[in-house]
Amino acid sequence: LCVIILTVLNIPLTTRYGVDGTQYIRKIPLYAKLCGFLYRDWEYRDIVKGIVGDEKDEAKKALKILDWVSSNISYGVPTGLKVVDDHPLNIIIRQFGAGDQVEDIFTILCSYAGMEAGVGRCFKPGTRESMVLSFISADGRWLVIDAKNGRYFLNDNKRVAGIEDFLGGMVPLSDSDQVAYLPFLAGLKDVDTGLFTRAEEQMPLMRIPAKIKRRLNNK
Repeated sequence: LCVIILTVLNIPLTTRYGVDGTQYIRKIPLYAKLCGFLYRDWEYRDIVKGIVGDEKDEAKKALKILDWVSSNISYGVPTGLKVVDDHPLNIIIRQFGAGDQVEDIFTILCSYAGMEAGVGRCFKPGTRESMVLSFISADGRWLVIDAKNGRYFLNDNKRVAGIEDFLGGMVPLSDSDQVAYLPFLAGLKDVDTGLFTRAEEQMPLMRIPAKIKRRLNNK
């Protein structure tokens, strides 16, 4: 029995990672992949517990996580270093990441805090210009967050602005913010469809369904 268990645990698998846009594949035994997976899951849960504490309000939890991400992860890759795309937890360890990587970490932590969250690439209508933003489902609304820049917006009622607030013209913006954000949000009406999130793939019970869902969406 021990021989069978050891044989199974040493079944060779692969893990993928990217460096400066080039993808690499590395072999890894099953036991190492399982241990790493469970450890990362624990780390995310422990980090989120330390950030949100006993907070119940979803919007407040999202803002606490945003503040933590802004304080602990720098936006941009330092000169001379490579852009590495591997496990999201390593972004936290490195304490820096490209724009979409910062949004990844923010949405992953929000998901571990119990909120539906995802990253969306918003295109300016009629162009290929795009902006990556985070969308958090909190208190029945999709909040719009620019995590890489530590930005969120308030609507006319002084609540964190959601996508419906932007579409309804209920978000007072400075002239510079109107130029920077409105063109990308104007055509975004179905934010709850097509969002990309790596959060589910970090959770043991959600990984397989998430993989199946991604494969179906890519067909």
